[in-house]
Amino acid sequence: MESGVNSSQLEPYSQALFDAVLGAIPVWIARRIHEIVQAAPSGDKDAVAAQLASVTQQTQEFVREHLQQLLSEDVDAQRSNPLHILRRSTAIPTEVLQSAQIPPVHRDEFDKSALPDDVYAIGPHTWRDLSEEVHEVGITWGAWKAATVIQRRRAEGKDI
Repeated sequence: MESGVNSSQLEPYSQALFDAVLGAIPVWIARRIHEIVQAAPSGDKDAVAAQLASVTQQTQEFVREHLQQLLSEDVDAQRSNPLHILRRSTAIPTEVLQSAQIPPVHRDEFDKSALPDDVYAIGPHTWRDLSEEVHEVGITWGAWKAATVIQRRRAEGKDI
């Protein structure tokens, strides 16, 4: 998928993560919405289906904007993480599901506490919830980020 971001703007590991995440969003969102709607005992399922392409595009644009901003920052300046952005993006499909009166899904106490606004359990807990490719790239990106931070702290003379 064409990311729309010039590769020279991001570190190679960040660019790989950016591209993998954006490429996985359409399948991830469509799959989660389909699962939720199929399990729902009521609601306007046709209205959700009619808005699926728009929801996917809006979610992808939200993630594109916020993930590009995050990954463009120096690793020491990053105050959020990519999974947090993906979890925030679930507000878009949530709004459509609520408008169609699809009932929220059952969630355990941890999910309710950790992700109180994700009443449909759309948000990913791990990279693997998006795809195997995103999982591999996400783990690699995390290792690169950690190694970068450790290397910098050691260069500053700090024990790590």
